[in-house]
Amino acid sequence: MRSNGLLVSAVLCVGIFTLTHLAFVGPATGANAPKVARAARGGGEYDISDADIQNFYNSLLTGAGGDPPKGTVLSELVVKFFHGDFTPQGFKRYSGLWKGPPPGNIGKKDIAVGVAGLKAQMANPMFVTKGGVGYGVDETQKVEDDGKGWVWLAAEMSPGGLAVELFKSVPYGKRAILVAKQNNVDELFQKVNWDTALGNIEKTFGGPQIKQR
Repeated sequence: MRSNGLLVSAVLCVGIFTLTHLAFVGPATGANAPKVARAARGGGEYDISDADIQNFYNSLLTGAGGDPPKGTVLSELVVKFFHGDFTPQGFKRYSGLWKGPPPGNIGKKDIAVGVAGLKAQMANPMFVTKGGVGYGVDETQKVEDDGKGWVWLAAEMSPGGLAVELFKSVPYGKRAILVAKQNNVDELFQKVNWDTALGNIEKTFGGPQIKQR
């Protein structure tokens, strides 16, 4: 009987210790919370809020508009990906003689044609890349249009060098260069700061910073 009494006492002590321990050890919160748990609650490290998008847009409206300067990476990308014909079969890049000046070289006249093509596509894009939701999500979760009314020009390294695409959802993990209100693209191009846009090529938007060139 004495041994039974000792056994019961031991069980009770263990139970009391366990309850006391649990009472003082709660789930990690704040900076100590696991990233997976924060992601499950919708609070990922690289989340982009509506305020973030508006601030990004406002930062672009600090210039004098017009076309990007000749000889920059940005003007070359605009000409390469928007000077040509957009067809249901794909984009057919211009292959004629560059107008310059000087003729035969990419110049202001060619850049102006590229910008016109970019504006037309941002207002009514024929080809849209899926994005949104968050950084690193599965491709099946991405959406073509997040319904927020923004259209993005974003870049990414490809086997052939830097390439740009249009998005109607946040381009997580890409190099977001420009964003415009799809129903008022002119507002961006009337005030765009091309220096800011050029600097954006070096930054990863909604993802870890990766130097790719």
